[in-house]
Amino acid sequence: MKKSFLTLLICLITSFSFADSVFIEGFEYANHDLTSPIGWVCNDQSWLCGYMEKDHNRTPHNGNWYAFTDADDSWMFMPLYFISSLKYRPSFWAISDGTFEVEFWAGHEADPSQMTTLFFSATVSSGTYEKFTEYVESLPSNFEYFGIHAIASEGAYHLTIDDIVVDMVNKYDLEVTPYQFDTVMYPGSRITFEYEVQNTGFEDLVVYMTPYTDFFTDIQFTEDGFNNSSFSTVPNQVVHCSCSATLSPNISPGTLCWMDIMFTVSCDCVTRMATLWVTATDPAGIVEDEAEIKLFPNPACDHFTVEADGLLRVDVMDALGRTICTLPATQDDLRVDTHSWKNGIYCVSIVTGKGTVNRMLAK
Repeated sequence: MKKSFLTLLICLITSFSFADSVFIEGFEYANHDLTSPIGWVCNDQSWLCGYMEKDHNRTPHNGNWYAFTDADDSWMFMPLYFISSLKYRPSFWAISDGTFEVEFWAGHEADPSQMTTLFFSATVSSGTYEKFTEYVESLPSNFEYFGIHAIASEGAYHLTIDDIVVDMVNKYDLEVTPYQFDTVMYPGSRITFEYEVQNTGFEDLVVYMTPYTDFFTDIQFTEDGFNNSSFSTVPNQVVHCSCSATLSPNISPGTLCWMDIMFTVSCDCVTRMATLWVTATDPAGIVEDEAEIKLFPNPACDHFTVEADGLLRVDVMDALGRTICTLPATQDDLRVDTHSWKNGIYCVSIVTGKGTVNRMLAK
């Protein structure tokens, strides 16, 4: 019998592994509120640290510390050695009350005049946290410092950044992002498991998808809408894939079922895994007429509504399988506010007196 905890741990480690990180900054350690970030050179103190008791309103985050600026033009620097023969991918999360241009630089000293190579720039103009990233193919020389430059547009007063990461990009590498981790279904029914595969290396790849399971049959892979268990990718390309499978009809209700999908490349030097978890349920507990259940509008803008006879609860999970909200219903319709959600695909579990129905929602 499969050890579910170990498998889930392996899934979390392998499915979402990035290239080797040469720098990770979450502002979590030794910092003090309203002081310059530890380890950074901020001569004019235009960058300060802050702390929030509540969640950051986004899924990936290291904690509640962050760095912010309210200056029109601000710099901060970190000693970080860059080698011109290697390739890098910087990324960060940011939120602002207006429009800020955020630039990532490399240079020889902690001084704006010595920042000679622009990694990339991003425009931050959202009232919710967004992730920004860019692939840096080459550097003209070795550098000793990393610089962040923020420039405020008219009417913008506050910029917050967090979770800064600089990855060293490998020659061959993959990132696999499932749209869901787990669901419920009844034996003999069919499910489609969707995910994205990104070539995060700097060479073309041929990726092969192979299923491993004792619970599913009639497994079929598609790649960007075409039946295919392998595909070619170029660096940074994102490929939309899916795996359709039938849960074996002799599975007992209540059984926790799994299917591992292994992603390997033609050089056999990279392997990633995504795991689909399914709890088998009694067919008598499934709503007989799913047409009785309404979810609209879909895609949603700032809200969606669920209507169903005997509605008990609505659960929403994001693309990584994390619970966004659990809302009890007191009547047969429920309005769900989505204005603070990021754009993406969500799984909405609609629980009624007759059973549970899962619907996909776009935002």
